[in-house]
Amino acid sequence: MTNRESFKSRAEVAEQARERTLGQVFTPPAVAKFMAGWVARGRPRRILDPSLGRGVFIQALRELDGRLPRGTRITACEVDPAMIEASAGACASMQVDVRREDFLGARFSDVFDGIVCNPPYIRHHESKRGEAMFRAFDRLAGERLSRLTNEYGLFLIRIWSLLAEGGRAAVIMPAEWLNADFGVAIKRHLLRENAIDAIIHFKHAADVFDGVLTTAAIAFLRRGRGDDETISFQTVDGAGELGRPARSIEYRVSALAPDSKWTPLFNPRVVVADGSVQLGDVARCTRGIATGANRFFVLKGSEVCAAGIDRRDVSVCVSKAAQVRGDRLTQRDVDRMIAGDERMFLLTPREPLAAAVARYLAAGRRDGIDRRYLPSHRPVWYRPEQREPGAIWVNVFARGSFRFIRNEAEALHLTCFHSIYPNAGIDAERLHSELCGATTQERIRSETRIYAAGLSKLEPRDVERIWINPVRLRSGRRKSSRRAGSSRRRAVPSCPD
Repeated sequence: MTNRESFKSRAEVAEQARERTLGQVFTPPAVAKFMAGWVARGRPRRILDPSLGRGVFIQALRELDGRLPRGTRITACEVDPAMIEASAGACASMQVDVRREDFLGARFSDVFDGIVCNPPYIRHHESKRGEAMFRAFDRLAGERLSRLTNEYGLFLIRIWSLLAEGGRAAVIMPAEWLNADFGVAIKRHLLRENAIDAIIHFKHAADVFDGVLTTAAIAFLRRGRGDDETISFQTVDGAGELGRPARSIEYRVSALAPDSKWTPLFNPRVVVADGSVQLGDVARCTRGIATGANRFFVLKGSEVCAAGIDRRDVSVCVSKAAQVRGDRLTQRDVDRMIAGDERMFLLTPREPLAAAVARYLAAGRRDGIDRRYLPSHRPVWYRPEQREPGAIWVNVFARGSFRFIRNEAEALHLTCFHSIYPNAGIDAERLHSELCGATTQERIRSETRIYAAGLSKLEPRDVERIWINPVRLRSGRRKSSRRAGSSRRRAVPSCPD
């Protein structure tokens, strides 16, 4: 590699890092053209692009060939000077008023007849929005928003507030707001305002946002909708299907529940039989253990031995979903992984600390482990969350079917799995058999959060909402519980003398 190529590579890496920081994901021209065309059908005289980027929407508006009224004024907001420079040609040809300003905090003297936007994709934990801004958006939405709301959700609320009577807005975003808990308040606000004209959902195989693992959806908002107008839900395979005749499902506003997941509405199924109950009625579900530094807190057997750590100061813990091959985790499986020197031992030190553990923790402090986010926010930085072994596990992410795993070995696990704890009197074996059935896989689709490339995700509350048949779940007698931690230390490594 030449120095020039190396420099270019580093520059490209830096550019990608900057784009991630600013949440920049770029709209394909075909999608931008479709969105701009829908907005233009309202004959807007004042158009806003709240997140200019490279100017793809401005270019799309320019190509509408006279479909905009003469004298239409266009305003755009952008915080990144590099994007303002990149879009300069398109903006000059349309005489766009470009404001180097953050849209969420910008002041406007007027409302807009048309808004077309691809908001920045900044997750809540990466956002620097303060409580004062959230309170302002609470007032716009008419209720308290979740503080876990991703930034594009705030964009959607502000866009609606700036739309003139009869105006139209087309906003392309990750589809997760349709299912996520933070989306409940957003959906409730938009339904209360009768704002949604249609939603087009891209199938999960369609990677609309290049390099971003998320499914896309376009929300079409129109102010002045009639009370009897329905909301159109449509699914497309990709950008090439936009604008073509396609089957859509129409819903009355009153038929849509904001606290339900909306992704299943694009392909509705009757999945709940009479007599079924939700899993949360017979069990509880919790996420796995989050360490904040897996390679430090979860050790291989050889590392435990090299550090001289006593077997009583570690617990057997599965660190990766790929370590579990079938629908049962047996003691033989655990022994196999230990023999293969896989990362299987969670540091769970006793007090007072043994000398070997103290030396290991001192090395961790020198490496800054105690200053990482999760360790630094724990009462004792080196003590992970305490969990009892879950009787049944389910993987967090899946392509295709989710796996329900019977934890016969009574091991712990990290966040690659969720744990299911049956209520007293519920037989774990029978529950596991019910969850592994084909009917449950069909029903679970209504609770998953779908990302790009067929990747689905379950949160603990999603798991608890799965409908199951409760027949024959109860055990004849209640098994006595083992002492906490006794089984977890059973399969620790034997170190050579």
